[in-house]
Amino acid sequence: MMRSLLSITLGSLFLLGLLVSCQIDEEAQKPDLSCVSVRVLGLSCNGMLLQLDENVNFGNSIMYRDTLRTHVIGTYAELPAGADPGRKITVALRNPTAQEATPRPCLAIYQGFDVPQMVVESPRCSK
Repeated sequence: MMRSLLSITLGSLFLLGLLVSCQIDEEAQKPDLSCVSVRVLGLSCNGMLLQLDENVNFGNSIMYRDTLRTHVIGTYAELPAGADPGRKITVALRNPTAQEATPRPCLAIYQGFDVPQMVVESPRCSK
């Protein structure tokens, strides 16, 4: 009885340690999104699709207009003037609040994608 109780306790502590270390690893691997170069892809049911530079390990891969695109996010935020599809811009990205992440009505001509929803802000680049 005592031996099985000890085994259960040690097993529980081991699992707790694994969970905590996984959370720390995920936070440590989160890229700096305060100054990111993105290419504007176009509209979707996720808002505007943006493709981050290849050196930023964030976003999902999708097929968009018959081309595999990596590091793609969606945003409902208003983009700077002149940020037309195909153009590259520099922005800061942050996680949306619950209200900002709420899906919007979508026209049937657009497609939805499994991409992270982010909010675009003015870049905070350090020189």
